[in-house]
Amino acid sequence: MDNRKAELIETLLPKDTNSYGNIFGGVIMSIMDKTAGVVCWRYARKRVVTACAQRISFHTPINVGEVIYSRATIVHVGRSSMEVEVEVEAENVTDGERRLAASGIFTMVAVDENWHPSPVPQWQPVTEAEIEKWRAAEKRRKEA
Repeated sequence: MDNRKAELIETLLPKDTNSYGNIFGGVIMSIMDKTAGVVCWRYARKRVVTACAQRISFHTPINVGEVIYSRATIVHVGRSSMEVEVEVEAENVTDGERRLAASGIFTMVAVDENWHPSPVPQWQPVTEAEIEKWRAAEKRRKEA
């Protein structure tokens, strides 16, 4: 099992919608944050907190009653921080159609019992795709 990946599957209810029947963006961001937290928690084996959420894009509305798949992958690891790409896919269960609904990047930080940053296991990319994402994360860190 790849401990740099996690997936949460949820269906949302009318309480999560706006007056058009679409799921609130804040609800989706919360699920994305939760997915990023789960993957980092499992990877670091420590409590983690959200340090940053960026480049969140909503690609298509998500309708009440659809199933959503929130997938998170750690793409960069620092001393105590982890950068996570999160994608949300929506599925219309009546016809099986799936589509990318949202995406974003979250930075999570592992913390100790006193809420101070705490070291995490190191990881280095191996595949060309992993190296490319690592370099993009390094560039974002320098620009911040």
